[in-house]
Amino acid sequence: MLRPLTLLSLALLAAGRMAAADAASAAAPPPRPFAPAPEDHPLAAAWNDPDFQKRLLGSYGMKPDVEPRMTPEEQAFYRDKVVPALRGDPKEALQLLQGRAKPGATAQFDFAMGNVHFQNDDLTNAIKSFETAIEKFPDFLRAQKNLGFAYLRTGQLDQAVKPLTRTASLGGGDGKLFGFLGYCYSNLGRHAAAQGAYQQALLFEPDNTDFKLGLIKSAIALGNYDHALALLDELIQVQPDKDSLWTLQANVHVQKGQPDRAAVSLEMLRRLGQAKPPQLLLLGDLYLNQDARDLALAAYIEGVEKGAGENLGKALRAADILASRGAWKESGDLLNRIKTAAGAQLTGADELKWLKLSAKVAMGAGDGARAIQVLEEVTQRNPLDAEALLMAGDYYSKNGQPEKAQFRYETAGKISGFEADALVKQAQLLVSSRKYDSAIELLRKAQKVKPRDNVQRYLERVEQVARNAGRRS
Repeated sequence: MLRPLTLLSLALLAAGRMAAADAASAAAPPPRPFAPAPEDHPLAAAWNDPDFQKRLLGSYGMKPDVEPRMTPEEQAFYRDKVVPALRGDPKEALQLLQGRAKPGATAQFDFAMGNVHFQNDDLTNAIKSFETAIEKFPDFLRAQKNLGFAYLRTGQLDQAVKPLTRTASLGGGDGKLFGFLGYCYSNLGRHAAAQGAYQQALLFEPDNTDFKLGLIKSAIALGNYDHALALLDELIQVQPDKDSLWTLQANVHVQKGQPDRAAVSLEMLRRLGQAKPPQLLLLGDLYLNQDARDLALAAYIEGVEKGAGENLGKALRAADILASRGAWKESGDLLNRIKTAAGAQLTGADELKWLKLSAKVAMGAGDGARAIQVLEEVTQRNPLDAEALLMAGDYYSKNGQPEKAQFRYETAGKISGFEADALVKQAQLLVSSRKYDSAIELLRKAQKVKPRDNVQRYLERVEQVARNAGRRS
């Protein structure tokens, strides 16, 4: 039996050791992460996860039962030299490891050197060291795993797949590994494999949002929309304020041919106050396709007012769609809102597009004088604007000025991409003057340049009229 004094001495000694250990721990800097991913990287949440980083840091440890062994001398060197250097000066550790990572030495030194490079974000040399370790010991589980992770961080996803799958076959599969495999397969277009990998990942991490989204996107790519929608419903219940989920749900409904349900998803996002201009403009399209012009216009206007400068092209397209449906008032209202909201940002090609649409709306609403005034302004700014020339030609044709119309059509016909349209317009002018033979010649030329069914039908009707006129004469 130990005497009381001896017990007290042992207790004091133990307490002193614990205090020294605590002081050393407090003085030691926190471990550096392994090649942290930027915040905007698709894998940032999973890669920078503290638990995953701890496991990467833990890969410095050894598993002698399944990995290459060290000789007693190598063990002593690693324990007495390398480990203290890893805790203090990585450069010193790297020098020590480089001196021992020789062809005849254990693969553990090459692997540890790869880890130091990896932790210092030197991915090129990390990959070389891991590959050397694997050449020495092909079933080196940690080397296979970290090689796959290093390739993943460099963006070489096709190269990452082989070591990651080898790691899984060696028994090293976990949620992150299968999730990263799913990410690789998805970006490589191997959606069935991605779906399987994400399903495996979710067995380990059932609440991982990134992996669920990966599985959803794989299901969408495979056309399994019902499964994707079911998974989205689960995520939305947990994160109802995440705008990307509502947008994705709307897009799936669109692909499934359910525009009414897509509109509901976007309306939910709108009522949450999180609908952005692209989503509002899409909502307007959906309403317009359901002939709900007032609802479409309201969504379009809100989208324009929230970000006209950043979405001018889409906003102008919305006005063009309204005009193409004969919704002249709605299109005009939207064009006015676009000009007010965009202000000085409405310049260049966008401004010319706005002017042409304004002319189109004015012409549709019966204000031809306003329309031709705007069109002439456009052609003065850009004499090679074939669209404006053709529209001006239409105005002059309808208002009994065939010579002016002919001039604009001929000018437009000299511009690449508009030859066929200009020939058809000129042919229509000739038909109105009963010059059928000349019109037929131009229509045949137009068909050679750009064959179209509707033009062919028009040509056949003109030919029939010409034959009838010839019999009457």
